[in-house]
Amino acid sequence: MKTFSPLCVLLLTVFLAGCAAMPLRGDYVKEQTAPVIVPDAQSAVIYFVRESAFTGGGISYFVCEDTVRIGLLKSGTYFIYKTTPGKHTYHAETEARAAVTLDVEAGKTYYVEGGISIGMWAGQPRLAEVTEPVARQLIPDLDYVRLATDEEREAYRAKEEQGKSSSGIKMN
Repeated sequence: MKTFSPLCVLLLTVFLAGCAAMPLRGDYVKEQTAPVIVPDAQSAVIYFVRESAFTGGGISYFVCEDTVRIGLLKSGTYFIYKTTPGKHTYHAETEARAAVTLDVEAGKTYYVEGGISIGMWAGQPRLAEVTEPVARQLIPDLDYVRLATDEEREAYRAKEEQGKSSSGIKMN
């Protein structure tokens, strides 16, 4: 009978502990035009942008505010988020976790750039606050995406399942 060495068990545990839920195609919707979202006396607006790049281009990740998913970034995309004033931590996770904390003031607009660094098993997310001129230079070349609603996600998955069954792929 074969047994796993303690080193193998340790490496497997470390590898599985680093796994994060990765966005799937049905988890987001690409829009033709971005909504106009402006800060007001009770809120601020944050643009999350990610430049299109070949390196790490296949890696996408959800962005969370504190503990709630607010959007996702994949190569060549951006999203806009309206939030309340105060200190908020925004994080993204693949095999590693990146975070940026902003002390958000009502009536202001903030910009966070996402990216990918080389990791051991997969690309590691990067998040950093950037200036408006930096973000505004990127945005015209990016696609606006938003999280899919539960109904959109279910419709996408049902369509995928139907496509697989009609193509002769056996589903268990």
